[in-house]
Amino acid sequence: MTWNPLNEKREWHCAADEESYLDMEARFKKEGLKLNLVETPPTDDPVLKVVCVFDGEDANPNADRFKSYQDLD
Repeated sequence: MTWNPLNEKREWHCAADEESYLDMEARFKKEGLKLNLVETPPTDDPVLKVVCVFDGEDANPNADRFKSYQDLD
């Protein structure tokens, strides 16, 4: 079965590679979030090659943890 973002009920973000998703998990833990990386299915995207699926007490499927560089404050 192929991973489908429309069916995912857990928190997820995309990453370029294994180092990037491990860095993401470390960042979340450093911020004190209780999240665990539980799955890393591949994508068809040539840049963001894996999906990082997180579960845990602070997991939020609607989380927007990354500020876009295009946002101006």
